[in-house]
Amino acid sequence: MPNPFRLAAPIAACLTFTSLAQAFPQDGQFYLGFSCPAGGFTPGTESTASLSFPTLCLFEQCCDLSNPINIRDMDETFLYDGQCSAEGIDFEARLLVGEASIDGMVVVLNNNAYTYARCEP
Repeated sequence: MPNPFRLAAPIAACLTFTSLAQAFPQDGQFYLGFSCPAGGFTPGTESTASLSFPTLCLFEQCCDLSNPINIRDMDETFLYDGQCSAEGIDFEARLLVGEASIDGMVVVLNNNAYTYARCEP
């Protein structure tokens, strides 16, 4: 007879991962500020960010996010370990990433906070 507790752990892990992935801001292209530029959006410029989870790129800096920790009493906001690189230099960082009150995301990195508006899915 199978042990029901042996089956419970993998199911719980899958449910936790699924809920974290659904809570994270959806992949897309973002622009620094509260709205997209009126003249059109150009990815890869200084004021842009892209998210293809688990990789978050802020202009010339990209971080692979891991080890999500939900921030208490802040739905859809997580603290991550980041394996990052910028201008050929690799480094580790802690990033706070979450959904913004607008359709976008908030990122805190290196003691700086940024709000990005979603411009393209």
